[in-house]
Amino acid sequence: MNKIINKIFIFGIVTSGFFLGCSEEELDATSIFVDSEITLNELDSYISTEFTTPYNIAILYKYVDMESNMNYNLSPASYEASIRTTRLIQYLAIEPYNDVTGSTEFIANYFPKILNYVGSPAYNNNGTVLLGTAEGGRKITMFDLNRLPQNAGNVDYLVDRYFHTIHHEFAHIFHQTKPFTPAFNQISGTRYVQDLWNTEYPATPAGRAAALQTGFISPYASKDPNEDFVEILSFYITLTPTVWNERMTIAGTSGSPLIEQKLEIIRSYMQDSWGIDIDVLRDNILDRLENFSSFDQTNIQ
Repeated sequence: MNKIINKIFIFGIVTSGFFLGCSEEELDATSIFVDSEITLNELDSYISTEFTTPYNIAILYKYVDMESNMNYNLSPASYEASIRTTRLIQYLAIEPYNDVTGSTEFIANYFPKILNYVGSPAYNNNGTVLLGTAEGGRKITMFDLNRLPQNAGNVDYLVDRYFHTIHHEFAHIFHQTKPFTPAFNQISGTRYVQDLWNTEYPATPAGRAAALQTGFISPYASKDPNEDFVEILSFYITLTPTVWNERMTIAGTSGSPLIEQKLEIIRSYMQDSWGIDIDVLRDNILDRLENFSSFDQTNIQ
């Protein structure tokens, strides 16, 4: 019994000495994890000053694979394309809303927080080309940006390929945040064709004319009411009155009244729900397009 007690006593002395020794050891406060220094280039600094600080918007132009759809074979946007895209988004998408609303608050509150740039186009299995995507109101991905520099002076191309897309995707956030009246859906009712839109209305002059005559501003608008809503809004604010009227002429007596009915609902919705007069917004964007030749797409100083 005494041997057992002695062993326990000795063990207690040894272990207490061990813990005492540990408690007296000074720990090194230097972290083993060292943050690598990142040197910002001119575009990084411009994005930080003009997008991240005022609007909390991040622009991913160096290609982050986790932010892109792995089902497509994609490539990064070039540095020049990224500069031009960033400047043009500021000029044709963000600043018009600042002007119309009177502050930067609207964009800061509602514009997607991530802009993801992809240099190559994204081809779908059905033969269509994906121009952009919006994800949950938080991110817009733009594709095929490496074609932008070679078309930098072609206003019609830039609007059709890129900035109609930006306004289209941003418009989704409006109806996702504040739904529009169900009366909009009833105007075209059963005419929506879901994923058959590209076969029902092919991307040909005849296909586009057929869509207009059925009451859709574009073939894609025939997919569902949400796409119809954002297509009408984004086309209306980026097309000149002349081009819009040309489309209404093609739509004729069968399609034009339907499109105009939808436009009136959108006009009231944007005014009542968001305090935005879409005709004032349109004038602002068209004025910028009118003066496009004097806008420097590469100035990020």
